[in-house]
Amino acid sequence: MAKSKDPEVVINAKFTGSDNWEEWCKTQNKKSYATHGTSGSLYFVGFIGSLVYWWQAATNFGAVITGFLKSLVWPAYAVYKLLESFYGVVG
Repeated sequence: MAKSKDPEVVINAKFTGSDNWEEWCKTQNKKSYATHGTSGSLYFVGFIGSLVYWWQAATNFGAVITGFLKSLVWPAYAVYKLLESFYGVVG
């Protein structure tokens, strides 16, 4: 089997503020910030609360599974009940 030769690629790029890429990477990593942790933790706390609520009301294994699935989409239930209390049931 013949060995194929891969093409050689040379990139000559100039990074602003530094002469080499290693120094440039070190300065860029210091500027990154995580900003979306609060919404994920709020959803998780709501998920756990919803899971406890639905599992306390469960009477059989099917209700436990249904309670878990309902807990995954608890914001939809919250919005539905909120709108239902304002406008009533549409029918």
